[in-house]
Amino acid sequence: MGEHSSSADTPLWAVVELDQFRTPEQTQASQWRRSFRSISSWLGGKNDAEQQVKDESELRALPGVRLAHLVPSIDWAPAARALGQQLEGQDAPVTFFITTPYSGHASVVTHWAEKHHVACLAPPTLSEIAEGSTQWIEQCVNQREWAIPALERYFLRHTQGIQGVREFLERALSGRLGKGVIGCDSWTYAFLHRVIGIDGAPVFTLQSMEGEQLARYFAQIAAHSGQPPPVYSTRTGKQVLFDSASEQKSKAPNKELQRLAAHCRGHIGLAWHYWRERLREPKADNEEALWLVDALAEAELAVDTGDIATLVMHALLVHGGLDDDSLGEVLPFSHHEALNARLALQRKGIVSSCEGRWQITPLSYASVRQLLESRNYLVDPL
Repeated sequence: MGEHSSSADTPLWAVVELDQFRTPEQTQASQWRRSFRSISSWLGGKNDAEQQVKDESELRALPGVRLAHLVPSIDWAPAARALGQQLEGQDAPVTFFITTPYSGHASVVTHWAEKHHVACLAPPTLSEIAEGSTQWIEQCVNQREWAIPALERYFLRHTQGIQGVREFLERALSGRLGKGVIGCDSWTYAFLHRVIGIDGAPVFTLQSMEGEQLARYFAQIAAHSGQPPPVYSTRTGKQVLFDSASEQKSKAPNKELQRLAAHCRGHIGLAWHYWRERLREPKADNEEALWLVDALAEAELAVDTGDIATLVMHALLVHGGLDDDSLGEVLPFSHHEALNARLALQRKGIVSSCEGRWQITPLSYASVRQLLESRNYLVDPL
């Protein structure tokens, strides 16, 4: 393994240019493990779980109030400050800030815009998008500065549905609409870059986190609720999270959190969901320690997943989520076939509804991305 500097003193929130983004160590090995699990399951039925040090039947989910204290929602303000530092001195007419699903681009850009008193543009309605209307672009004609938190809400992937965003980006990139900051899902960015061409505009993203940084982050947020209990892995029995910052610094980086970092490609938003959904407490009231059940367990995606289901998953990622009506409009088959495929994915836990839109679930994202990449679909750059 090549030389790798310690991340113990690295800032948790680093905004970098897109070409400086690096995935954590062991990311490729994590992908191989997912492929092996998927193939084993397909050939021989559901494979036996790894030997567990702690019997998960002795554990229970944390009450909602306690979980909210130990794993509160991500505060994206530090990332917004880091973005602001990168934007200082930028004179390009448009700057993009992209992240993977669940990784906060909309919140970061909104935070930045509020702090700098920059107006956030309202997205067009679905009917305006479907009709190819460009009237909504006029709202930024007289703006000196503007921001768009979530560009994925501005188009649909069909002839009419892409007209508005195409004209908007052409005018914005030429400097005719003042100066703007655009938050964008990484999959949407990849698609629009392919079909419209947005070369030349600066693109920033959050740098990935290694296991050491995840340990610091989870320890910090838990400490806000008082002295947090230690967290152990049900897989290894070893401590994943220590009960004090000083003890954390005295220990070597935990392999469980490095595995999680690699599995999530270093994206804090995805890692946060794994941590929150896999944290357990003993059923016995006299035990204070917490346990992390197999952090990489996820909804299984079979290697023989059909073409229709694959197209549905790709469409959901490219659009940052869609409702059933819109999903049917962007796929090359009937609404009935699209609905059946979506229902099957929902039953398997691959997709779920959030704010009226179907999205790939956080714990399925890594496997879905790997499947799409293996089948030569357009994937995001992160």
